[in-house]
Amino acid sequence: MEKSISVKELAPGMYVVRYGQGTFADPFVHIERRLMSRAEIRDALPPDIGRVVVDKDKGHPLSDSEQGLEENDSVGLEEEFPVAEKLYSEAVSYARVFMEDVRRGKPLDYRESLPLVDHFIASVFRNESAAASISRLRKFDEYTFTHCTNVSILAVILGKNLGLQQNKLELLGVAGLFHDVGKARIPEQILNKPGKLTEREFNIMKTHPLEGYKVLQGGQGIHSEVLKGVVEHHERFDGRGYPLNVSGENLGSFSRILAVVDVYDALTSKRVYKPSIAPSKALAMLYTGRGDKFDPAYVEAFIKCMGIYPVGSFVRLTGGEYGVVCDVNAEQPLKPKVKIVFDAKMRAHPPRMVDLSLAEPGREPDLEIADCINPADYKIDVSRLFF
Repeated sequence: MEKSISVKELAPGMYVVRYGQGTFADPFVHIERRLMSRAEIRDALPPDIGRVVVDKDKGHPLSDSEQGLEENDSVGLEEEFPVAEKLYSEAVSYARVFMEDVRRGKPLDYRESLPLVDHFIASVFRNESAAASISRLRKFDEYTFTHCTNVSILAVILGKNLGLQQNKLELLGVAGLFHDVGKARIPEQILNKPGKLTEREFNIMKTHPLEGYKVLQGGQGIHSEVLKGVVEHHERFDGRGYPLNVSGENLGSFSRILAVVDVYDALTSKRVYKPSIAPSKALAMLYTGRGDKFDPAYVEAFIKCMGIYPVGSFVRLTGGEYGVVCDVNAEQPLKPKVKIVFDAKMRAHPPRMVDLSLAEPGREPDLEIADCINPADYKIDVSRLFF
């Protein structure tokens, strides 16, 4: 619903449609975007503008906690973790609802996701490691719903590190959340098949990007970049993807971002037909595929922001002890902060935190990570060890 308001009433988070009176002397100037901060409002509107038209269905004022994301309002990992955990749970529940609604033939209104995506963005700005760790330490078994959530979060993290503005981050988060919505139109016996798909079944599975495009296109006001990201997230940089065989710079930026984070999350997730692999090994596979499967710049940016050993990785140190990576070190990616929880014989002992980049009294100076281990091989729930 469009409404004319005074510029003094305009708040971050509102979707501005246009300003001007529509006369020869004062023609309409169309903006058609959500202004996410006071700085964006100042940049988008001339100082002499008194009124603007906003669309209340496409935007809403941000809460105090969501405003000023470009400011230095970061918080500690332990403070943000429970907030991110609650958001994650809400997002998985929402994904379950919209996927089941689409399966039943109900129309999808993407605008319902905007508050949730905005909260993701705010959480990432407050503490990127907390948001990233939630996607690793998930406690849900329903891959389809957790995967939608994880891809949205990881896409926002990568987008932030690529320097995207907040209005673009919102669109990217929406694209991530709905990137697999077309799977709601895939028969469940194919979607959840525990074994290898036949050629016929795989061809049916490959229709889900285009089906997702159709689902979203049926809604009102969906942005073209979101649609492009959804339909192209299985395209590959060398043109060998599907469904359209688009390649290189012809792919949308959202498509190239989603391609990276989608594969990363799929590799590090337990599926009905395969076990998960360690995050560091998944990153190595992405790096090997840069230039062929993935945009090299986006792969390298993703590895840089996730760290060589992403938060939540279960590692063995050169001293023989085992621990969980609790924070990354952008300047020294091989030396993150690790919470040591087991001795060399995998026996639990009082946890202690070590920063591998710092020399500490009583600790061997060259202590390093010897290996990144898949905790599933040891039937270890890393989420129980994190704090």
